[in-house]
Amino acid sequence: MKKNYFFKAFVAVLLGLLVSCDNTTDDPINQNNTGNNGEPTITGPRVLNKVMSGTATSEEYITASGAISQVILKDMVTANSTTATVTYTGDKVSRIKYIDNQNPHVIDNEYNITYTGGRMTAVTLQQNLGSAVNLSDFTVSYDPAGTLYRIEEKKKMNGSATYTHYAEYKFTFSASNVVRMEHTAMLMKNNNPDPTTASKTNYAYDNYDNKINPYTTLSREYFIVTGILFPVNFNMISSNNAGKITVQNPAGAVVSYPKTYLYDSQNYPVSDQGQSTKYIYKAL
Repeated sequence: MKKNYFFKAFVAVLLGLLVSCDNTTDDPINQNNTGNNGEPTITGPRVLNKVMSGTATSEEYITASGAISQVILKDMVTANSTTATVTYTGDKVSRIKYIDNQNPHVIDNEYNITYTGGRMTAVTLQQNLGSAVNLSDFTVSYDPAGTLYRIEEKKKMNGSATYTHYAEYKFTFSASNVVRMEHTAMLMKNNNPDPTTASKTNYAYDNYDNKINPYTTLSREYFIVTGILFPVNFNMISSNNAGKITVQNPAGAVVSYPKTYLYDSQNYPVSDQGQSTKYIYKAL
C-alpha cells in the first residue's frame, strides 16, 4: 500500500539539502549568482536554478520569469533521471507530468490540479505502470486559518471501478514550517477506508533556522505535488530550513538525518557545511 517508488538517490540528495546551522558566510564564488563564471553576484530576487552534488547537477529547475516549466531530477548513482513537465492555466500550475527514463517506467504520473478561490483543493492522478493504469482522486483541506491541514487520496488500482486504496497526509505546522506529517495508508472496502489494514509512517522536521528555504523561490503547488510523490520532502513547502528530519516507518528503527547549511549574506543557503551540496540561483 505504501508507495515504494522513491527515487533513492534523489531523496538522499534532498535530505542533504534540508540543513540548518546559522553560519552566514561571504558570498562564495558562483553560489549566489546564475551559475556562470564572470556573472555578477545576485543581490535581489532570485529563483533556485540548480542543485549540485559534487561537480554533477542533481536537480535542475528550468524557469521563465520565475515560473517552472520543467524539472530534471538525476540519480547520482545510476544514469536514471526523472523529468517533470509543468503546465499552467493562467498563472496557476494546472498539470504536472513526471516520467523517468527507465524501461519499463517506474514513475509515469500525470497530476491535474483544481483550484477553488485561488487555492489548490483537488488533484487527480493517472499513474501508468506497464499495462496497469491506476487512478487517484486527492482532496486538499485547510484549517480555519488557511493552513494546509490534510490531503486525502482515494485510489482505483489497475482499472478497478471502485476505490481500492486510501491514504491520508496530515500536517502539523509551527508558524509557516511543517514540523510533522503523518502518512497513513490502508485498503478500502466497499469504497470506505478499512482502519484494520492501516499502516502509518511519521515524518518529523525539527530545528528550523530563520533563513530562506530555496524551494520557496519556486511554485508551492509544484512542491505539494512533489511531496505526494516523495512524502519525506514535504518540508520543501516550509518557509525555513529544517535542521533534522526523522522518519519512523511502520516497522524498523527510527531514522534521523541531522543537517547543516552555509548561507550567503542575503540569507539564502549556498551549500552544506562540507560544500558537497551546492545551490545555484538565477536572478529574476
